[in-house]
Amino acid sequence: MKIKLIILALFFSSCQVLADSNQYVNPWSEKKFQDFHDISIVKDNNKELGILKNDQGQFVSLETNMPLDGNYKIQGDTYNFKNGLLHGEVFGATYRNGLLHGVIRQYSTYYNGKSTPSYLSAKLHFVNGVPSGTQTWFSPSGDIIETAFYQNGKRLSYEKKYKKIKSQYTIPKYDDEKSKAIHKFLEVCSKSKVNKRFDNRSHIFIYTGHDLDPNCLQKEYTSYRNSKYTITTYEDFPWGPTKGNEHYRRYPADDYNEKQFFDKQSTYISILSPEKESCAEGCTFEYDHLYFFDKNFVYLTDFYGYRSYTSLDELDGQVINYGMSMLTHHRNYMYSVQDILNPEKDISSFYFYGDSQTEITPDTYTTSWEKKYWQGGGALWISTKRNYKNEILELKSWGNVCQNLSEHIFENLNSNYIADSLGYEYFKLEIMSYLTRYPRPKWWLAALAIHKDDQWCYKDPKS
Repeated sequence: MKIKLIILALFFSSCQVLADSNQYVNPWSEKKFQDFHDISIVKDNNKELGILKNDQGQFVSLETNMPLDGNYKIQGDTYNFKNGLLHGEVFGATYRNGLLHGVIRQYSTYYNGKSTPSYLSAKLHFVNGVPSGTQTWFSPSGDIIETAFYQNGKRLSYEKKYKKIKSQYTIPKYDDEKSKAIHKFLEVCSKSKVNKRFDNRSHIFIYTGHDLDPNCLQKEYTSYRNSKYTITTYEDFPWGPTKGNEHYRRYPADDYNEKQFFDKQSTYISILSPEKESCAEGCTFEYDHLYFFDKNFVYLTDFYGYRSYTSLDELDGQVINYGMSMLTHHRNYMYSVQDILNPEKDISSFYFYGDSQTEITPDTYTTSWEKKYWQGGGALWISTKRNYKNEILELKSWGNVCQNLSEHIFENLNSNYIADSLGYEYFKLEIMSYLTRYPRPKWWLAALAIHKDDQWCYKDPKS
């Protein structure tokens, strides 16, 4: 069932997250993850390293059966221990009796093969496993971009330096060439200056202008397609986009009427794009989206997804919902029409996680079919409850695989790190560093650390 998404428009300017004073970073819950070390493959891998972590959480030498003390070189890296617990500088951080206690310098978090967005370098302070003191994040040039002050894990203040940094995104050259063709025809058929904007977040192009004749556009698109491609049918289309038939394209249906007449009084027109294509066994043209608001028009397209669909709704102002099929999942974005028609306004979209929003309230939305990845690859689908900053408030149990949290952590380590207790400690540090910047995480694996239950369910497409 398709759920209306536009309710969020009421809350873009008014919705607030909880006050900073209520944000905490708690110590890593060893009790919650204690059975991680009961997984046999972990112990087997530890045997290869010559160490084992016992039920008391101590690293023990297999040779002496005694807790490690002092410096030990393991696979080329030096680790410091005291009575079997990490103690001293390890992984670029400092520990006291197994807990983070000291400074983390120049630490960068990675997940899903990419650096955490905008996480560049940092100097973080911990006391007994929780952040305490001033936390500072730096840009590549060494400028301070964020600061926070914690006391016993509680964030007391936070400041973001809104220093303009050049965007890491640019319009892909191939997409930009396609967008220019559409831009040209819109200007021909509207006889007005047409503004083109590109939303980096969604890869969606948005064009605005006035007095557009959709029938002129249809005619120009037809002429362009017929001159650039050989148009054929499903029945006689050469099998697959192989060498020798690169110029063959077809309509989405053999009975598509290129000469259909559009009513100029329409609010919405779905028009066959001259450039947007879906290619599988062959290549077909897909539809773009054209909205009219009095004499103004809004034209939306993307060359990123497989196909797209939109809806227009009214709720304290009009909003356009843009859905994008990625074959294995869908992406959903929302735009304020008022912002689109005002060239001074930011058109950055609000992104809904999940293929569908199963519940929407004034403060939160809940998802299903939210596609995520294990660290080393492989997809899974999860459900979360989020606020309108997309921070995860709760991991919802949903799907066909239910495991305890230790098994989830193991699955991640087994796909990306050495599946042993030292890899587990490194991953713990990675998550704790992330939570220092984002006490309410957007990263689903970090949300495991604050999950209230010991078990959580997700959907595995292979099961």
